[in-house]
Amino acid sequence: MAVSMVLWAVIALLGASIGSFLTLVTYRLPREEAIGLSRSRCPSCGATLTVRDLVPVLSWLFSRGCCRHCHTRVSARYPLTELFCALGTVATVWWYGLTLEALAVAGLWWCIVAIVVTDLEHYIILDEVQLALIFFGALYHYALGTEVVDVLGAAVMGLGIGLALKYGFLYLRNKDGLGMGDVKLLFGVGIWLASSMNFVPFLFFSGVLGVLCGTLWRVVGRGQLFPFGPALAASLLICVVWPAAANQFWQLYGAVPTH
Repeated sequence: MAVSMVLWAVIALLGASIGSFLTLVTYRLPREEAIGLSRSRCPSCGATLTVRDLVPVLSWLFSRGCCRHCHTRVSARYPLTELFCALGTVATVWWYGLTLEALAVAGLWWCIVAIVVTDLEHYIILDEVQLALIFFGALYHYALGTEVVDVLGAAVMGLGIGLALKYGFLYLRNKDGLGMGDVKLLFGVGIWLASSMNFVPFLFFSGVLGVLCGTLWRVVGRGQLFPFGPALAASLLICVVWPAAANQFWQLYGAVPTH
């Protein structure tokens, strides 16, 4: 059944609205500010923002990227977060249809956007986002009918890999190789992958993306310490929405995946 243009617009608006909420979450929670107890305000002048200021993407464009009260520049992180969430939500529904699986993968996309923003800005991955990632992963496998034991086994494996990388690197190099946020993220990754065979290509993709991100991070002058969460999140997205990538990885090395 074809989805009407009106429904596509509603789906895009839903994604953008969730993106707008994520801009609030990723701004306030790292600063330990409460969510939902006060209205949105301009961080520069403190003016209360109205509906006119809060329309996803459009408010930023019409105000030319400035607060209409004090004319201070407003970071492009806000419309970009809203835009990425809108595009990701539309793409997910287009690919999976109006299904429970689509909702779960859209949730994965929203979590990844939040992970990228907070890790790049604050070097942290919010526990609230980690819990959402676990929830959507469980929802995804419920929709697919995956065995619970497979999901839990892969989650434990992910946690074990994270702890081994963190403390192994600490023992060998006397410095952290992964933060605890990354370790907890690997637990959520395990829930999504639900298979030990998927972990090897996932770690390979993470390593390649990590090298690329780390190199770019240093080239633009952001220092030697770079956030690894975005590379892990992007690798997970690849493995979930493009499962053929994992199969091709094993075929390249002459192995056959279990499924």
